Amino acid sequence: MSLRISHIRLRVQTTAGLYGTDASLGSKLTILYAPNTSGKSTLLHAFLYALGLEQMLSPKREIPLSYAMRDYVEDPSTGVRADVLESYVAVEIVNARGEHMTVRRNVVSQSDRKLVSVVEGPELSQGPGEYRRGDYFVLDPGAAQREAGFHRKLAGFLDWDLPVVKRYDGSDCPLYVETVFPLFFVEQKVGWTTIPGAIPTQFRIREVHKRAVEFLMDFDTHENELRRQDLELRAAAARTEWAKAVEAATALATASGLRVVALPAAPAAIEADVRNAYLEVSTKDGWRRLPNRIAELAAELTALEEQHIPEVETVAEGAAAEADELAAEIQMINAERATIFRARQTELIQQASTAQRLIQLEEDLKKNKDALKLQKFGSTLARELDPNHCPTCEQAIDDALLPQGTLDAVMSLEDNIEYVDAQRKAFKRIADRSVAIIRDLDLELVTTGEELRRQTSRLRALRSDLIAPSHAASASFIEERLRIEQNLIQLRDIDARFAEQINGLAEQVVRWASLQAETKQLPAERLSAADVVKIDALQGSIRRQLVRYGFNTFGAADLTVSKDTYRPEKEGFEIGFELSASDSIRLKWAYQLGLLDVAKVGDTNHPGLVVFDEPRQQEAASASVAGLISEAGRIASTGKQILIATSEDLESVRRFVANVDHKLIEFGGRIIDRIRDEA
Repeated sequence: MSLRISHIRLRVQTTAGLYGTDASLGSKLTILYAPNTSGKSTLLHAFLYALGLEQMLSPKREIPLSYAMRDYVEDPSTGVRADVLESYVAVEIVNARGEHMTVRRNVVSQSDRKLVSVVEGPELSQGPGEYRRGDYFVLDPGAAQREAGFHRKLAGFLDWDLPVVKRYDGSDCPLYVETVFPLFFVEQKVGWTTIPGAIPTQFRIREVHKRAVEFLMDFDTHENELRRQDLELRAAAARTEWAKAVEAATALATASGLRVVALPAAPAAIEADVRNAYLEVSTKDGWRRLPNRIAELAAELTALEEQHIPEVETVAEGAAAEADELAAEIQMINAERATIFRARQTELIQQASTAQRLIQLEEDLKKNKDALKLQKFGSTLARELDPNHCPTCEQAIDDALLPQGTLDAVMSLEDNIEYVDAQRKAFKRIADRSVAIIRDLDLELVTTGEELRRQTSRLRALRSDLIAPSHAASASFIEERLRIEQNLIQLRDIDARFAEQINGLAEQVVRWASLQAETKQLPAERLSAADVVKIDALQGSIRRQLVRYGFNTFGAADLTVSKDTYRPEKEGFEIGFELSASDSIRLKWAYQLGLLDVAKVGDTNHPGLVVFDEPRQQEAASASVAGLISEAGRIASTGKQILIATSEDLESVRRFVANVDHKLIEFGGRIIDRIRDEA
C-alpha cells in the first residue's frame, strides 16, 4: 500500500471558542458513521482540500468544505451562530515505506490558501516532535513539477512517476494527480455518476480517462500510447510544415512568372523525389527549365559583351522593322491579357456560385440526416414530406418544368442523402478545379505582364534609335544587354532561393523518414500479454462482485471490460442508460473495488486506498450494501485501506459489519463540535 490515511483533523476558531474534530482511521476497512447533514462529506473533503485536490471536484477552485469551516458555526442546542475567525484542516498519511507525512492547509486565515505546510512525521497521531518541516504551494503553475510544488512532493511520497502526456493543443504536461484520484476516491455529489470516474477534463489532456486508468493499472500500453500520440502530433506538424514549404516555393515562383514542377505536395521519405523538383520559366517557345534558360541568357549576354556598341546608323534599318513587329506583338499581348482577365473574372463568378451551392448542399444534407435520425428514433413527422414543396431547393414543386407525373415517386431519405452527398462531392471537385484554374490564370497574367514590360521597354529603345543622331550609340543594343543582365540576376536569385527551399525540404525528408521508422517500430498489438491479464482480472472481479451485490439487469457473465476504453460493455456496446439506477451504483462499486483487486495478479500504481462517500445511492437494497461491506472487508484484509462513509441506519451498519474485520467510527451528532480541553 503506497497511501494510507492515518488521521484527519479539522479545527475552527470562532467568536464562541474552538470547534473541530479528529478522526483516527483504521488501516483496513473503516466505516465512518454519522447522520445525514452532520458533516461526513466535510471530513472526507478535508482530506482532498489538505492535499490541494479541489480541482478534482470543480474547475472553479472553490473550497469544498461546509460553511462551518468557512463562515459560522451554529450551536446545535441554542441555535446561536459564532463567526469563524480562523480554520484549518490537517491530514496524516503513510506511504509504502512506512513514512508519515502530516499536511496542514488553512481555510480561513491571513495566509494564502495556496500554501501547504508539511511535517515529515506522525504529528497528529503521536504529537509534536523533531520532524522536518517545509512549505509548498498548490493551485499555481508548477505545483506538479517544481521542487516547491506540493503535488510533486506528494507524487514522490507515493512513489508515483507520473508520465508526461499530450494536451489537445499538442503541448506536454504531467498526468496531474487530480486526474488519478477519482479512480479510488468517490465523493458523494458527482463521483457516482461515471465509470471509471469523474475525472476532471479542464486540464485539456487527450483521452484523459484512458491515460489515468493505464497509469493506475501500470499497463505496458501506457508508454506505447504516449509514443503513438506523440508520433501522431509530430506527423501532423510535419505535414503542416511541408505544406507551408511547398506554398512558399509556389509563391516564390508565381510572383516572378515561373512555375514549380514535380514537387511532392505531401511529405516524402525519398530525397530524390524532392531533388527532382525544378522551376520552369515562360519563353516565346514555351516553358523552359530555369537552369537551361539561365544558360541561354548567359550565352546571349556573353555574345553581346564581346561586341562593340554599334552606332545608330548601322542598326536603324533593322530597328524600324523590329519596332513594327514589336508594336504588333504588344497589341497581341494586350489582347491576350484582356482575354485572360475576362476568363479569370468568369471563373471567380463560377467559384462564388459553386461555394454558395456547396453551402446549400451542406445545409440540405444536414436536414436530411436529421430527418433520418428522427425517423430512426421513431418519429413519423419526418415521413410526411410536403408533396408540393422541395426540401432541397425550397421551391414549390408545381413551379418545376418537369412533368408533374414524374414527381409521384418521392425518393426515400436514404436515397436523397446519397444523391445530395454525391452532388456535394461533385461540386467540391468543381470548386477545387476553380482554384487551380484561377491559379493558372494568375500565373498567365504575371508572365504576360513581364513579357509586355520587356517588349515595351525594347520598343522604346528602338524608337529612340530611330530619332537619335546617326553616330550616337545604339540605345536598343544597350537596352538589350541591360535587360538580359537584369533578367539573369533575377533568375539566378530565384534559382538560388529555390535551391535553399529544396534543401530545407530535403531536411524535412530525413525527419519524415525517421518519423515513419519510429511509427513502424510501434507494436502491432496495443496491449501486452500482461495488460490483458490485468483487464481479465478486473473483469473477473467485477463479475464476482455483481453476483454478490444482486445485479439483475442482465447476467454478470455477459459483462466485459473493453480493451480499448477500459469501460464495462455488454456485447461490444458500452453500458449506459439501459441499467437501472441501483444497478448503476452496484456496477460502480464493483469497478472501483475491481481496480484495487487487480493488484493480486500484477504490479500496479494503485495506492491501495479506496474511499466511498455514501455508497448507498439510489436506495440500493440492504442486501447489496451488506455484500459491498463484505467484499470491501475481503479486499481490505489483503493489506488495503477502504474507507466508507455512510448515514445508513446504525443498527443495520452494525449488522453488516458483524462478521467483517473493521473499525467503526460513530458520530452521534455534528462532526464539527465544541472542543473544550485542547490547549
